[in-house]
Amino acid sequence: MTEKKCLLTDKLRNYVYRHGTELSDDKLKEMGTSLEEINENFSGMEDIANSIFEQERVAFEKIFEEYDFDGWNAIDILLLVGNEIHDCFFNVSPSVSFKLAETFPGIFESHKQRRSDFIYEKIKINIEKGMQQGMYKDDVSSEMVARMYIAKLNDIHNREIYPPEVFDFGTIFNNLIDGVIRTITNEEGWQYYKQRKQLYSVLSFNR
Repeated sequence: MTEKKCLLTDKLRNYVYRHGTELSDDKLKEMGTSLEEINENFSGMEDIANSIFEQERVAFEKIFEEYDFDGWNAIDILLLVGNEIHDCFFNVSPSVSFKLAETFPGIFESHKQRRSDFIYEKIKINIEKGMQQGMYKDDVSSEMVARMYIAKLNDIHNREIYPPEVFDFGTIFNNLIDGVIRTITNEEGWQYYKQRKQLYSVLSFNR
């Protein structure tokens, strides 16, 4: 995706959040672009939806790939990645994904599957690392936890479970991380987590 298309995609995400998927030249001009400029850079609304989902997915993957975690504690990795995801997506309303998923379900499912496949491998690696370090329960199934994590992450986009007018991304994601870590850690890991989480002020868990 070109730099210009990335910038326009940001504007279009905000447009969909405010006005839906029907493009209006007047409303686009209020956001610093125009219907002519959009038509020059996108082939249609499907292309716009694909770009918005792609931008989200790539930003998500970049968080996992940006750090060299060699020698890190597995819990610290989850905390740091969780903190980065929170910072990146805190102001991203799930309602945009809801609107686009309803209109373009095929595009949404394609990107969701690619994201899920990526996360699955990363979480499996983390679980195995945490077990080796003695921080996670020794009977944890890395495959089961990876699937559970993905299922919970996908639930963020389920408006029946989390109506966007009631829940923001930060609240949902914080509870997701809390639940996953509580499930997989042994007592030593849980105590370590409660100490280390103080360094990651974004994540607040009332336990």
